[in-house]
Amino acid sequence: MILNLIKGNPTEKHVPNGTGAKINIAEMFCNTVQGEGVHAGVPATFIRLKDCTLACNWCDTLEVWRHGNTYHVSEILDMLKANDMIDKYRNGRQHIVLTGGSPLLQQEALISLINMFVIRFGFKPYFEVENETVLMPLPELEFQVECWNNSPKLANSGMREKLRYEPEVIHHMSKLNNSWFKFVVSCDEDWQEIQMFFLDRNLISKDQIILMPEGQTREQLELTREMAVNMAVKHGVRFSDRMHVTVWEIGRAHV
Repeated sequence: MILNLIKGNPTEKHVPNGTGAKINIAEMFCNTVQGEGVHAGVPATFIRLKDCTLACNWCDTLEVWRHGNTYHVSEILDMLKANDMIDKYRNGRQHIVLTGGSPLLQQEALISLINMFVIRFGFKPYFEVENETVLMPLPELEFQVECWNNSPKLANSGMREKLRYEPEVIHHMSKLNNSWFKFVVSCDEDWQEIQMFFLDRNLISKDQIILMPEGQTREQLELTREMAVNMAVKHGVRFSDRMHVTVWEIGRAHV
């Protein structure tokens, strides 16, 4: 059963009470599963950070990451411990997904979170980071993360190219052996953009690509899922569904 530890509510302000760096959080919940990407279906805890570098027109968490409250790192760790999550991380029964919005807007605080977790509990859990690939990760964070779930945005996001497309960052992330590139596709023409801007320019390798259908509801996914599957098969890349939509149909509460 999904357990909400922090529920985003812009009308209720939290007064930080603890120690360590401060992190602006929109919501935090555990005992769910990752809904997309290479770890789709794997049990996970989500820490969704406030604010983003972009505002894609099909974003399923837009009204969540725009709001949030500030918490000290120690408060976050206290909540995880109080809800019996530490042994689950220790035994690999859940991992922690740092998502957003844009987690790298607060990467110094995330480094503090990871370091304080290790100091307090004596081990480091598996961390996955959702990354829109417009900000360069700090080296200390880069090597603390077990999986980079990168999500470069295509023209179908409605964002201008100069805001969403950073070739240097994308190429840097592609050199990491724990890095994947998840593309939201809504029509067959989207592959032409992936080919032209990512593969032909040798920014990423084909075996790092995951295609995911666009859709915020089950009905919308029914219109794009088969197209995305056929595209993945045709070009020999991975496909990922959006489990948080197909299971709960509430993207904002689960991924």
